[in-house]
Amino acid sequence: MSDRPTVTIDGQQVPVDDCIWLERHPCGCVASAAVAYVPDTWTLTTAEQAARHFAPTDRERRRALAAGLTVEAITGGRYRDQFQARWFCDNHTRPAHA
Repeated sequence: MSDRPTVTIDGQQVPVDDCIWLERHPCGCVASAAVAYVPDTWTLTTAEQAARHFAPTDRERRRALAAGLTVEAITGGRYRDQFQARWFCDNHTRPAHA
């Protein structure tokens, strides 16, 4: 058995070093993203830890709550496939410059 920390994503345990935390607006747009593990710096294994990472002060947490921001973990593969170059939801996507 490994001592590597894990994050639960869709009911499955995923190694923390393959996780990305997203902070999202109610419409689906990504507000922030953070890798869950940076050696000798941080390990974010829960949504609460990630939320505190995104909004470290009480004032920032109140603003995030008022804005309806949510935090979710996804795998690195899903991030690369679905979000890496597209942080905006369908309602807020802007066309590329010609």
